[in-house]
Amino acid sequence: MLGNEMNFYTFTAEFKIPIKTPLIELDSREVLVVEWKDYEGNTFYGECNAFSTNWYHYETIQSVQNILTIWYENNKYNQLDSYDKASLSLESLNDYPNARSVMSMIFFQKFHELQEIEVDYGATISGNLQEYFKSYNGRLPSRIKVKWNDNIKEDMNYLKMNYPEVKRAIDANGVLNTDIIKVLNSFYDENFIYIEQPFKELKQYKEVTNKLEIPVFIDESATSLEMIQKFRESNVIDGVVIKPSRVGGIDKALEIIQYCKENQLKVVIGGMYEFGLSSYFTAYLAQYSDLPSDITPSDYYFEDDFVYKSSKLTNQSLLYSPPVVIYNKLKKIKSEM
Repeated sequence: MLGNEMNFYTFTAEFKIPIKTPLIELDSREVLVVEWKDYEGNTFYGECNAFSTNWYHYETIQSVQNILTIWYENNKYNQLDSYDKASLSLESLNDYPNARSVMSMIFFQKFHELQEIEVDYGATISGNLQEYFKSYNGRLPSRIKVKWNDNIKEDMNYLKMNYPEVKRAIDANGVLNTDIIKVLNSFYDENFIYIEQPFKELKQYKEVTNKLEIPVFIDESATSLEMIQKFRESNVIDGVVIKPSRVGGIDKALEIIQYCKENQLKVVIGGMYEFGLSSYFTAYLAQYSDLPSDITPSDYYFEDDFVYKSSKLTNQSLLYSPPVVIYNKLKKIKSEM
């Protein structure tokens, strides 16, 4: 009986500018790439957004590989000949959103014809603000999100004075305390669009819900539709940053987008320092966002990639083409199954 085949690869590239966040500093990015060869001989790839260690999420490259190996053994001879069947097979991965997201990416390609996508250019800056602006070469994004840092007031003033037309946001990664409300409110103006994940716990948001004058979005707390419902029912947020790798994949993200639209929550799609394969699908979801999402040019973070350059910058928009994987750039890490 013909079966499916799964292979694992890694790819590593140096960041053009080292990443500095409230949680970690990174000089390079390693990703897991999963190859799926179906029983008909078609090949598809998925990019995993987990990191080598668990600094950001409990899943790592190794743990994703381990759980997908188990999942594969249960689906090696499953024909998965429809999108519904393929999605149903992923329910056993619901507790492993990064692993599920990789397979969701693969099956979305298998059962959908990929098209060109045009979305707003939304950059994230982690570290030296002015160093990033030198790298833009006049290609200004429509939104700049700055990671929280000791110079955040100066950064916001710099953007406001020099690039007043660019929308601004701050990502705090949940490290703030509720005694910082006055500082946060000082950032308010029409082009400051949100503070992302200022606090870690829901109870902290409840403490300040009537004190904050700026829009509040959750990111790390948006782990599932059920968790987003808790925040929405508590009336403490204005929007949600949806990361497909955190919620379990493209199909789960689309369900959450629909819920947000029906319940007056704004939507932004979040990225994870992605290479060209994953970033195409972030752009796909960003078509449904209400504000510029984490969508950057192919060469924004890295000089090297394992897909052919897939995006073209036009004014403040990015045109993404369906990704094409450069197989010989991938390093195989597990024997064929």
